[in-house]
Amino acid sequence: MNKLLRLLIYLASFGLARGALFISPILLSNLLPAPTYGAIEWSHAAGSFSASILSFGTAAALPLVRLKQTHEGSLSGILMHHLLIIICCVIASFVFFFVFNSTEFSIAALIAPVVSLQNLWSVTLKTQGRGEASLALDAGLFALLAIAAIILYATHVTKTHLWLMFTILVYLFGLSFFTLFHFLERRRSGERLAYVAILKLGWPLMISALVTIAVTTSGRLVIGILGGPLLTADYSTLARVAALPIVAHQVILVAKFRDIYTLADKDVEKIVSVVLGTIVAAIILFWLLNAKFNWMLGPAFAKGFSASALAATLILIQSVLWSAISLNDLICTRKQKILQVLPWSTLSLLTAVTIGIFVVRAYGISLIHFVLAHCVIMIVFYFGQVMGMYIAGIRLWRAWLLTLVSFVMLSLSACLIYR
Repeated sequence: MNKLLRLLIYLASFGLARGALFISPILLSNLLPAPTYGAIEWSHAAGSFSASILSFGTAAALPLVRLKQTHEGSLSGILMHHLLIIICCVIASFVFFFVFNSTEFSIAALIAPVVSLQNLWSVTLKTQGRGEASLALDAGLFALLAIAAIILYATHVTKTHLWLMFTILVYLFGLSFFTLFHFLERRRSGERLAYVAILKLGWPLMISALVTIAVTTSGRLVIGILGGPLLTADYSTLARVAALPIVAHQVILVAKFRDIYTLADKDVEKIVSVVLGTIVAAIILFWLLNAKFNWMLGPAFAKGFSASALAATLILIQSVLWSAISLNDLICTRKQKILQVLPWSTLSLLTAVTIGIFVVRAYGISLIHFVLAHCVIMIVFYFGQVMGMYIAGIRLWRAWLLTLVSFVMLSLSACLIYR
């Protein structure tokens, strides 16, 4: 009975938190002017990418430190590093805004420490077995932006980008104060700083995360640079909604986060296979039923899916690659094999991006061409990542085959249906 009650509480918490994270970008896309929404999405992609560099892998190293998988580093060192990130990014944001007159870069500079801190405390909560609280935190930034957008829309306020920037700044202040409090508390308890040790532990994880995020967010980043705000808004609207199956990845992984680091290899592979199988089922279900949810997903998505059905469906199918790449990264962190896999991941990223740029240049700038190029980038990268894991002695045959077969079959089906 207690287990059932805990499961129901967890699912309810997950539903509320992920519902907020899912609905918030939809509200933003429908309430904000398209150029403003496109700029916010680009700033979020750039800020998230920057956060993976600035964090230097320290948040990813936290489970290893906290669960005693390594004796290097300390939690105080991790907290101090994030406080340094805050100081540097706030200064950069003011420079971008007042010196270079760039709102997009200024917002991206504020989003970077917000994403870093959200990730840090989310990982902390999941490591403590408090998955419900971590879910609520993950939804924080977009939920606040959605609330601000509703207020701005209702009051017909102009210069919405400035008010959204102020909202991000207030949220950053709250996260910063919380982090500073815990840092001072740990230092007063006499915990060693071990700052250099935590950087040595974190830098391979940072490079790996950087490469992975470059692959998974390259769609929005490249479109933002080459296609402009309007095309970015069209892509982001479809990507946010079509990525709904990733919720299945998160609902299992958050609940099993500690197990990934503590169970035997055979049990961990079962968890990975279950996550991927659930993702594939969710993709098929959403593909079949998406038209019935247009009233909930908003007119921006309904219009975008109707105009670009193949592009939207391929973005949906990419969810299985997103999940598989993320899971591979997590397994490499658990096995502490990042350094062995990293050269293969980096080489495959460079190869994939080169091929992707060739596709766009050969066929021209359009939504479907960007999506096809991104599909190529992700599948080439996945092959390289798997090769690196195999050479490093990691074997996940069931998960690897499930990913490749399902992606290829679903993609071919979409091309045949919408040709």
